[in-house]
Amino acid sequence: MSKVFCDKPWNHNYIHTNGKVRLCCTTIQNIHKDDKYKQFDMNNDSLHSYWNSDRMKEIRKNMINGKPTKDCQRCYEQESNGVQSLRSTFGMEKFIKQTAPDGTYHGVADTMQIQMGNICNLKCKMCSQMYSHLNGLELADMGKNDPDFLLWVKEQGAVVNNWTNELGKKEEWYKNETTKKELFEHISNNVTELSIIGGEPTLIPEFYELFEKCHSDDTLKDKNITIVSNLTVINPKMMKWLPKIKHWRIWASVDGVKERTEYIRYPSRWPTIIKNLNFYKDQLEHGNGKITLSPAIQLLNIDQLDDIIKWWKDFAGGEMNYKFDFTWLATVWYPKICNFDIAPQEWKDKVADKLEKFDHDDPFYQNMIKNLRSNTMDNKEKTGYIKSFMRYNDAQDKFRNLDKTWRKLLPDLEQAMIDHISKH
Repeated sequence: MSKVFCDKPWNHNYIHTNGKVRLCCTTIQNIHKDDKYKQFDMNNDSLHSYWNSDRMKEIRKNMINGKPTKDCQRCYEQESNGVQSLRSTFGMEKFIKQTAPDGTYHGVADTMQIQMGNICNLKCKMCSQMYSHLNGLELADMGKNDPDFLLWVKEQGAVVNNWTNELGKKEEWYKNETTKKELFEHISNNVTELSIIGGEPTLIPEFYELFEKCHSDDTLKDKNITIVSNLTVINPKMMKWLPKIKHWRIWASVDGVKERTEYIRYPSRWPTIIKNLNFYKDQLEHGNGKITLSPAIQLLNIDQLDDIIKWWKDFAGGEMNYKFDFTWLATVWYPKICNFDIAPQEWKDKVADKLEKFDHDDPFYQNMIKNLRSNTMDNKEKTGYIKSFMRYNDAQDKFRNLDKTWRKLLPDLEQAMIDHISKH
C-alpha cells in the first residue's frame, strides 16, 4: 500500500474559509496558479479553473510515482505518530489508469468540503481569526487595552494563536453570486459526499439556500452530507430536509463535559448543547442519520477524555452504534500551547494513569495514553511553551472576566506548571 498516494486530487474539492482552494482540510498550502505566484480564490475564480492547473497535475504525478507531497505533510506526521489521518487510497488503481502522463485528469470531483467563511458565535481556545471572526475581534480589543500583548501574540504566531493580520475580518466568499451559482449547481449535480464547516455554518443564510436548492432539484436523496457544528444554533427547517437526505451526519464539536466545554468553546452553554443534541437525536428516527462526537483533543481536556467518552456512551444508550460514534480526527497540534505535549511530564503521567483505569480498548485511545507517557521535548523548550500558555490564557481569561479560569478548572495542571518553571 502506498504511503504517499491519496485520492483527494482526483475526487475532492476543498474551499477554505477565505475562499482559497486547497487539496483538503488538512493541508495549509493554497493551490497556486500557473504563474506560481497568484492563488486560486473563489472570490474571483471559477471552481473548475484549478482542477488541471500545473500544480494539480504535478501533485498527481508525484503521488503516482511515490513521491511525497509537501501539502500532505500533516497526514504523514499523524500516521507516523499512530494518529488517524484523512489520507485515503480508495480507487487508486482506477485513478492512476485514468490520469494522463502529464497529470491531467478529466473526471469530476464527487466529494467536497466547503468552509463557509469564518462567521462564528464562539471564541474557542484553540481557534483563531481564520475560523472565527469573533476570535479576531476579541484579540483586537485585547490589543487596545494592551498593545504589547497583541504584539507578543503576533510574534508568537502559531505557538499561541494561528495569527492572521486582518483581525475581525469577515470571510464571506460564498456571497459572490457567480461563485454561489456555480458552486450550488456543482454540488447539486455532481457531489455525492459533502462536508460543510464554518465558522459555524448554521449561522449562514447561504447554508440553508444550498439545502433548498438541492431539495428543489430533488438531489438530496443522492447525497451523504456531514455538517460540523458547535451545536449552539438549531433551525427547524432542518426537519424538512434531513429525512430527504440519503444519509446525514452531524459532527458535534463538543470538547468536554459541562463547564469544561463551556470554557474551551466560550461562550457556549451546556444546556443549549444538550437541547440541540437531542434535536438531532430525535431526527435519527428516520434511519438515515448519525451523530459523531468530535472533540478537539488538547491540553485543556485530555485529562477528561475518559469522562467525555463515558458521557457520550451514556447519551448514545450505552455503546457506540450505527447512530452514534466518536472520531479522533480533531486532535489539536496547533496552536502549540493547546498541544498536550507541552505539559509537565509528571502531570501527563498522572493523566495517563487516570485514562488507563477506564476500560476502553480503542487503539486511538490507547495511543493517546502512549503519547502522554512520551516526553519529546527538552525542558528548555517545554518551559517556553508553558510560559506562553500561562500568559495567553491568563490574559484571555481576565479579559473575559471569567470566574472559572483554566487555573480553577485545572488546578493540578496549574501546580505542575508552576513547579516545572521553578525547577527549570
